[in-house]
Amino acid sequence: MLQAIFRSPGRSADGALVLVRRLVVEFGIGQWRRYALAFALMGVAAACTAIPVWMVKNIVNLANLYRDFRGVVVLGFAAAVIFAIKGAATYGQTVILSRIANHIIAQNQRRVFSKLLDESIGFFQDRHSSEFAARLMAGAAAATQVLNLLISSVGRDLLTLIALVAVMVWQDPVLSLVTFIVFPPAMLVLRKMVKRVRGIATSQFTGGTRILETLQESLQGIRIVKAFTLEDVLRARFDANVAAVEREANKLARVGSRASPLMETLGGFAIAAAVIYGG
Repeated sequence: MLQAIFRSPGRSADGALVLVRRLVVEFGIGQWRRYALAFALMGVAAACTAIPVWMVKNIVNLANLYRDFRGVVVLGFAAAVIFAIKGAATYGQTVILSRIANHIIAQNQRRVFSKLLDESIGFFQDRHSSEFAARLMAGAAAATQVLNLLISSVGRDLLTLIALVAVMVWQDPVLSLVTFIVFPPAMLVLRKMVKRVRGIATSQFTGGTRILETLQESLQGIRIVKAFTLEDVLRARFDANVAAVEREANKLARVGSRASPLMETLGGFAIAAAVIYGG
């Protein structure tokens, strides 16, 4: 029964693209003005992240080479203003994305509930009530999570990466080669980790739905449970579901935390190469 809930075309690469396209068409286009404003604010935040990096060289030269205290003060206040603008832009994009997400969740919940009211009695007999709760709560919020992740990845992360790479190449093209050597292996490893995390998250969500299913069956049929002394059976079933969710959560913690030592190790090699090159 639960397999039907999570059987979706998003399991393959082509199905994921089709699903993302459908979400963008059904929910993203209607909010394109807000998304455009959030995207513009992400661009401002990305520029405010790259400009102080570009200013570091000038600040060091003014302080140590030219002994220009007035120039250092000017650049210091300029950096403070830039970071204030970045904070305001980040606040604006967060609020806008949150309002879009809340609107889409409310819209999805209304559509799901209206669709349930139009179904026949046989539709409800073939499905457990936990499926409807999962669809109404988690399913309604899933669309906003995908859209926000898409906008944040394209807007904030990609623009910040482009700005920082541009500054890096402009400041020192030779040293930039170190990053381009370290970056591809890290992306291959992270890609495999993302696929693993996706499967674990699906299993964890399925287990959570089974916990809810057992709980609802116990509460709704408590008279039958007491009459036939089924407490031990339901207790064992509930414990097994909780244990499965716990295992998946621990597995998710292990896999999700592997990115940190990987990036720290690769970052250490990059810093070592930069120090040797600078020396």
